[in-house]
Amino acid sequence: MKRTTLSANNKITQCNTANEECATQHLQRKSMTGNAEYNEQFASRRLTFVGCAAGLAAILLCWPLRTHLPPTWDSIQYVLGVLHYDITMHQPQPPGSYLYVHTAKLLVSLGLGPYTALAVISLLTRGLTVALLTWWAGRLMGMRGAVGAAILALFSPLAWVYGTHGDTYAVSAFSSTLVGYLCWRLTTVRAEPMWRSAVALGLAGGFRPTDALFLFPLWLWCARRKKVAQLVVGLVILGLITAAWLFPMIASAGGWSSYRAVSGELAKWLWRFAPLLGNMGALHEFSGGLLASGSALLLAAWLFVLFAGRQSVPRALNAPNAWLFLLLWAGPGVLFSILVHFGQAGYLMLVLPPAVLVATIGLVRLWQVMSNMQLCALLILVVALNTAFTWSVLIAHERQREADMRQIQAALSQFSATDTVALTSIRGFRERQAERLMLEFRYAMYLLPHIRTYIFPLELARRCGDPPNYGHRLVSGRVEPPVTLSGVHNLLLLDPDLRQFLPPGTPKALVVANSFAHVYLVRLEPNTPLILGPQDELRGELKKLTDETAAGGVD
Repeated sequence: MKRTTLSANNKITQCNTANEECATQHLQRKSMTGNAEYNEQFASRRLTFVGCAAGLAAILLCWPLRTHLPPTWDSIQYVLGVLHYDITMHQPQPPGSYLYVHTAKLLVSLGLGPYTALAVISLLTRGLTVALLTWWAGRLMGMRGAVGAAILALFSPLAWVYGTHGDTYAVSAFSSTLVGYLCWRLTTVRAEPMWRSAVALGLAGGFRPTDALFLFPLWLWCARRKKVAQLVVGLVILGLITAAWLFPMIASAGGWSSYRAVSGELAKWLWRFAPLLGNMGALHEFSGGLLASGSALLLAAWLFVLFAGRQSVPRALNAPNAWLFLLLWAGPGVLFSILVHFGQAGYLMLVLPPAVLVATIGLVRLWQVMSNMQLCALLILVVALNTAFTWSVLIAHERQREADMRQIQAALSQFSATDTVALTSIRGFRERQAERLMLEFRYAMYLLPHIRTYIFPLELARRCGDPPNYGHRLVSGRVEPPVTLSGVHNLLLLDPDLRQFLPPGTPKALVVANSFAHVYLVRLEPNTPLILGPQDELRGELKKLTDETAAGGVD
């Protein structure tokens, strides 16, 4: 009996001990889980802080270097679109950038100037691009990835310069980053909804329609694993978002037939110069723009090729089809630039985010094989070289360009609207020089809105304002020779080549000359009309130019 009682007591003691051990293990597991969750939250907060700090630094770096005058033909057309949106007058040129221009209009209503509003959009989207890339790289590769992506995105000459422009290219980089990130979530997060990426893609098209076209294959490929019902919902949302800006844009152009006509005219003109048709000069321009603007990314990409290894990309992106993801992300934009049209280096902003992400993988891998001091020295060298290049070459060139434009404005402000006519051309008439030293008609419309400006010579005259630069109708008249000017005291030749159309012996004086343009003045007798037309030696060239513009269309 006593033995039985002792056995029972021992069993009770063992059970109590087991219960205590179970309780202790449970508390330990709970504590470990809690610590893991805490560490995850802490790391997430740190990455968020680093991303926000990098985005703010991007804005602060660009703010003192922002441009104050439109640096390109396209940016002037966006400014004119803010003043009066009309795609048929290329304000802006097709395909229209409806949401971009009307966002600037909203900022103008808050008190900003038209070009300042465009520059502010670029500054803000540059900051958002850097912040999101930094945070995303940190989530994939830890704090080292966040630091590497922040340095590459902050000091890339391409991103630095276009973050200061009032143009769509900084917006293009942000659209690519946001759509790329949400598409990556579609492939890696099972519960990721379709509507987020569909909304982002639709809005990207409203700001720059070609971006949505180039990013659509990536979105469609990433959505392939979703259920059919989810894919249909995504397509419907994408269609609704697109229709919300597409239909008003087409209506503002006067309907589909008018929009198609003006878009087709520009497309035919661009297609004539496509490398796909044998115009290899555009390939040289593409390679030059890539080398000049992407040096930081190229250096990091070389390091990636040398040190990262092929297997690093899927592991870093946590995706089995990472190479195909990157190809679909960057490939369409690159192929279009190489084979069809490469207008300027800003086109590469669409592929900047995938380039930064891949280069960051290389830097993180390099971090593992180099000492911290060696890597810091390398990064300091990269930052110093890119900063020096950006400031001394790109920023200095833009500052000189703005100074020249202001000099022209000041020199020609003395002429009144009543007795002055300006003549210019779309391109240099005699030659297509790299430096034409002429004030093209879009620049004349923006810098000299008080002076009547005509394009000369051109094919059959088109739509003209009355007068050409009056009010919101900032459109230069188009005239064909011969032209008789009477009652005009001052004739400004904004294209020096147009001197060839003056009668022999006509006196002319150089009003202003700088690295941007040379402007000549011809004083006219009030009662003696001046007939401008092709002299004998230029008739053949004029006919050739007329045939070219008639075949391909003009802006």
